[in-house]
Amino acid sequence: MSEPFLTVIIPVYNTEKYLVQCLESVLAQTFTDIEFLCIDDGSTDGSPQMLDEYSQKDARIKVIHKANGGLVSVRKLGVEKAAGKYIGFVDSDDWIDPNMYERLCDAAIKSDADLVSSNYWQEGSYSNISKDAVEAGVYTGAKIDELRNRMILDLKKHDKGLSGSLCTKIFRASMLKKIIPEIPDEIRVSEDKVTSLTFILECNTAVILDEAYYHYRINRESMFHVDDPNYLLNYHYVYNYFRKLYSHKNFTEYMRTQAELYIVQFLIKGINTQMGFSFRNLMWIDPDWIKSPDLGKNIALYGSGDLGRTYEKHIVESSDKAFCGYVDGDIIPDDYDSIVITMKNRDTSEEAREKLIKLGVDPKDIFWFKQEEIFWKYVDAMGLNREM
Repeated sequence: MSEPFLTVIIPVYNTEKYLVQCLESVLAQTFTDIEFLCIDDGSTDGSPQMLDEYSQKDARIKVIHKANGGLVSVRKLGVEKAAGKYIGFVDSDDWIDPNMYERLCDAAIKSDADLVSSNYWQEGSYSNISKDAVEAGVYTGAKIDELRNRMILDLKKHDKGLSGSLCTKIFRASMLKKIIPEIPDEIRVSEDKVTSLTFILECNTAVILDEAYYHYRINRESMFHVDDPNYLLNYHYVYNYFRKLYSHKNFTEYMRTQAELYIVQFLIKGINTQMGFSFRNLMWIDPDWIKSPDLGKNIALYGSGDLGRTYEKHIVESSDKAFCGYVDGDIIPDDYDSIVITMKNRDTSEEAREKLIKLGVDPKDIFWFKQEEIFWKYVDAMGLNREM
């Protein structure tokens, strides 16, 4: 039997709630020259039995059961066992569009690419497309250096650069098999970014697609959404690994600046959401929004999430503003001078704006403020956004 063109590695740990949707989506791929390598990382729910049942239904599904060792250990084992010329990844609580691997594999064949990357959808209370700050196209020769210099963060755009997610990509297997054993097992955060960065330092040709095929489920039960007292230690391991990469021939001083700001960014995010501090969002939300001269005195808020609750605190603590409530469905508080949309994503805020207008709110009374980590102000002020 000839080797498949693509191996898709699916790490599984206690995701029986979502596993059927994931497996059905990978089996529905229009590209069929695939093997699916499902690795059960010591699950204690019904996931192992579900995997075995699916492997009986479709010979392309191969199952490995192992003791729990964490995501890096699963991916290392999967890459070692993968038979495909290219390797992709799908997390078992997510799902993918039917044409995802057809599009990625076609691009790999056309350009003889080492890496093909696409965008993804964030799926939670609403769907939102997450796009790379890197322009679509083929990167090879001198252009691959340009891509490396946008890999970690895009300092000019105050953006993430190229998404680190392994799940939106396919990798040339021969290269990934050399690289992934070097990733330390103790890295339990930013595993994807670390792996993608290491790979792109070595690859010669990469294709960036503008479309989104992968659906990332915002799972509030996942590790990233629970308090972690070891958060700082976890990023200590990431930082130490970055330091090892500084001596790589393709790792520039500009990339080092990005890597160190990447760590700063996650230290700030740790204070905001990860470490169990009683004061959350202290360094994420810029309080200067409330100084906008057009807001008036009485402010209503659209959206009561973390951003909304922080805005409410800003209003309450202000000496010249008054909080008059949240928009609740179609019910708008009385006597407002302005309504502030408390959503971080611009596209989603535009949808909220259109809804408010349909409810009769005057467009001039609707406000939205871009919120990004405060350290970006210092990046610009210190000239760290200039390529070296």
